[in-house]
Amino acid sequence: MNLQSTIDWFKLKAQFGNEHLLKVWLADVVDGSEQEAQLIRQAIADGEINNGLLQQLQGVAALVCSPALSTWVKRLKHSEQPQADLEQCLTCYLEVVSEISHYLKQQ
Repeated sequence: MNLQSTIDWFKLKAQFGNEHLLKVWLADVVDGSEQEAQLIRQAIADGEINNGLLQQLQGVAALVCSPALSTWVKRLKHSEQPQADLEQCLTCYLEVVSEISHYLKQQ
């Protein structure tokens, strides 16, 4: 996509193989993104990171091939500032979703 991409598109497309199925699957990711973002917002409000959310985010990062999101998830595992790091993770997550949405609109 571009140099500032939050997703490794080459790896994602190679991993998926079928362009049509990739689009359908990415649309599902976007459809569920508000619920995912709400879970992150709730964790910010609670001021703590639960393991279930960490595993969920780690899975999303791996499935959409996002090194940026993976980095934030790793940082969250050892965070001394959970609220600030969760806010940054939410920002990164929303950037990933935005990038996917942009990709889908171009197709």
